[in-house]
Amino acid sequence: MNSNKKGSILIVGCGWVGKKLGQDLSQKGYNVYGTTRSESNFSDLENHNIKPVKLELPVADLSSLTLPEVNTVVISISPGRGGDRSEYPFAIRQLAQLWKDANVQVIMYSSSSAYGNATGVVTEESVQPDTKNENAIVAAEGELRAVLRDSVILRLSGLYGEDRHPVKYLAGRTGIKDGNAPVNLVHREDVIAATEFVIEKEIRGDIFNVCAPVHPKKKEIYTTIAARLRMEKPEFESGGEDGKEVSSKKILNTGFHFVHEDPLSYQKD
Repeated sequence: MNSNKKGSILIVGCGWVGKKLGQDLSQKGYNVYGTTRSESNFSDLENHNIKPVKLELPVADLSSLTLPEVNTVVISISPGRGGDRSEYPFAIRQLAQLWKDANVQVIMYSSSSAYGNATGVVTEESVQPDTKNENAIVAAEGELRAVLRDSVILRLSGLYGEDRHPVKYLAGRTGIKDGNAPVNLVHREDVIAATEFVIEKEIRGDIFNVCAPVHPKKKEIYTTIAARLRMEKPEFESGGEDGKEVSSKKILNTGFHFVHEDPLSYQKD
């Protein structure tokens, strides 16, 4: 699937992050394609200057897929919440097979949930991609790397943005454990900026955590943001001081800078 189309990008999965990424890349002059499972979403993608491509994974026969030839692929699909996640690593393996013989830069959005219930500071070296891992996220990373050694994995922390914040799931709740645990969040703008940084620098074969470098305590941030958004304040129990803290030092050392360094500064537009 070699391509002579400089600046052509395929985003696999145009959800909350993928669609905004495609719109931003299009505004910067890239030729952007984006996949969706339903043709009913075509007009919405087109309104974001994304050329729609129908794709539903997994498929019975890879040879049945016809995708545009591009220079860069961004895989922005997730295993979903709860339920059976076993199909997710298989879907990633199928995607990887599509570009195994092509000189294409492949970037995959993973998650800092790859670190599970780890405590203390975690770095990219704390967990390695592994096809046999029980964690579907780590297994999917392994499937990608088994085929595409020079792919880039971006492990995203909890997402928030101008129209979305995880505090809405906590508002009004009581007895929430580990109120002193560090929070690992990243603004959508920083996810997009990190992705574009990797594309423009033509980075290959690496793994980066994408997490705001400031980690406020759970109790501090969610009570503050709830008040700021005029939501009912959640109530927390003590504990969690040794909770997981996702380090972003590696990506910062490349010269990347976060726009939203401290999630506590969140203000809804």
